[in-house]
Amino acid sequence: MQVGPETKWKRDQNGKWSRVEAPSKPVAATTGLSRRPDVIPGVTFRIRTGKAVSCIAGQPKLVAIANGPSVSIYKGPESRPLQISSSSIVKGICFTPSALMATYADGHISERDTATGKVRLTSPELGGIPASAPIAAMDGWIVTLESGAVVALSGKLLPKWRFSPPAGTFGFQMATSVGRGVYVPGESTLYRLDSASGLVNWNVELGDRGCVTPAVAAGLVISAATNGGISCLDAATGKLRWRVGPETTGSVTWTGVALAALHVIAATQQGDVVCVNRETGRLLWVRSGIGRVMFAPLGDVKHGCAVVFVQDTDAGIPAEVLGLDLRSGRTMWRARVGNLDAAPALTGDRLWIASSTGTLYAFDYG
Repeated sequence: MQVGPETKWKRDQNGKWSRVEAPSKPVAATTGLSRRPDVIPGVTFRIRTGKAVSCIAGQPKLVAIANGPSVSIYKGPESRPLQISSSSIVKGICFTPSALMATYADGHISERDTATGKVRLTSPELGGIPASAPIAAMDGWIVTLESGAVVALSGKLLPKWRFSPPAGTFGFQMATSVGRGVYVPGESTLYRLDSASGLVNWNVELGDRGCVTPAVAAGLVISAATNGGISCLDAATGKLRWRVGPETTGSVTWTGVALAALHVIAATQQGDVVCVNRETGRLLWVRSGIGRVMFAPLGDVKHGCAVVFVQDTDAGIPAEVLGLDLRSGRTMWRARVGNLDAAPALTGDRLWIASSTGTLYAFDYG
């Protein structure tokens, strides 16, 4: 397909984005999205939890929030939550079809029944403090520790292998797992480990620092790093497919990347959201000046938007959640929710958000 002059974007030395017209050329399809009218989600219920929320996990009709050593599981706005207490601070939570997985500051992970809250399985001591919730992996779980080490556990929560970072300081971004690959973001290096053995398959330098948790799909792994821009690698070999380099993006601090159909959405703490075609690396659109993006964006393919969380009290910008159109980057909807301490969760038609003031929201498309 032949198109007219291509609109590109470039960031100047003052941090401002400008359009650059390039000659026309054939390009691949860029959306993978069906046409639909704009949809604005509404708050289906709002619950005062009475406490700040440190982490949140959601399912379409079930949500769990954690604060300190306690977890509350809500089945609806009118039902009383199931309260679970432990002897250690909860570091992260996630759901399986029938259980709630939790990591604790004392270095353990547990599996609990979502109906009763009773412990089914508990792991041995992991050798460090977990940094967040466990990640489902092939035949088990992956836990990233605050030291940067990664521990693999079996489905019975028994240790399988451990990957300790080389000399140097790792960042605080979490590993992710897809198929046989476990992808570990170091301070400036992305590692691919074999999920069965923990052996390093490849490693690639992406920038100076700040390598973020990658997004993985269709045999591609996409991450970003300061002074490295956004990089797309072959998931099996680590070979570079494309890069939107720092000469375009500038030297920015990336918050995270997300996928939505053929779109890659990346956000920065400098207040930018950029959208790139997953297959070609073509920069599709840029939104700038929206305020500091504090969590990785979410890709909502079903409703054609990128969900972004802005929180920049230093600049006087109120904390809010934005829905940006995947085709254009324009704001489809926005909502004031207050500051967030926990990354929100998107589950089908429902977006779960818990504010630092102790309010749990369920935004629902209906």
